[in-house]
Amino acid sequence: MRRRYRVRITLSGYILIALTVAVGMAAVNTGNNLLYLSAAGLLSLMTLSGLFSWFNLREVRVEIRPPEEVFCGLSAPFVLHLYGPRWPCFFLRLTSPYGETLLPYFRRRTRVLLWLCLPRRGRVRLETLSLSSGYPLGFFRRTRYLSLNLTLTVYPRPYPGPVREIPGEEAAAFYGGDSADSGEPEDLSGLEPYREGVPASRIAWRASARTGGLLVKEFAGPSGRKILIDLGHPTEIAISRATHRVLSALARGMEVGLRLRGEVIPPGKGPEHRKRLLEALAHA
Repeated sequence: MRRRYRVRITLSGYILIALTVAVGMAAVNTGNNLLYLSAAGLLSLMTLSGLFSWFNLREVRVEIRPPEEVFCGLSAPFVLHLYGPRWPCFFLRLTSPYGETLLPYFRRRTRVLLWLCLPRRGRVRLETLSLSSGYPLGFFRRTRYLSLNLTLTVYPRPYPGPVREIPGEEAAAFYGGDSADSGEPEDLSGLEPYREGVPASRIAWRASARTGGLLVKEFAGPSGRKILIDLGHPTEIAISRATHRVLSALARGMEVGLRLRGEVIPPGKGPEHRKRLLEALAHA
């Protein structure tokens, strides 16, 4: 990996440089040995500060581990494994375009969390991470750019709202599933707010009259725990709402399918199916 550095002089560094130049010019004009020694001391201080700042960064290596799921617009914890030299490293700032973290001190190896908030869904590439420090005296801020070459899929941001759904007893026609269990399920598991696409036969009219809003019946039978989310050609807000519905339905143990741009993912559940649905929404 090619190492790239950048050095920025801070305000205190400019003051030190100006003071060194002024003392040096006074020593030349007056021939005073004490001024010569003072100028030499200031030059030595600048040199040592630059060397220490270089050694503070040169041996540091970083490995990044992304979380299993990253959602657009939500902070996600990325694990950074840092490997360093035998001597300690101080006051490190690790920065990416989407977040940063501070590490006051470490030696040999450590682990730190870097919270990143990625602004868009889909495939995102993290190319570089900057490692900077003003150690030891803050006269210079040296930055080293580390190559990450990390590519990950960012899922849409979940946002609650209505989505068009096709209940389990009607969804089989879209994906060729078995319709033998298409009869009305027997066990009522609860009531949910009305969602677009739910048939009128499932509306709980009495409960709706009491609450002032439409409620639909949720069943625990085989067809009542299957839904197919129908997006067609969705907008961005519809994708976010579908993501929220997928997560909430799967968390309740329902089987969830997705109809998107003419393609159908049959209802299912489990970690692999969850990942398949979220990736389809991320690349929609």
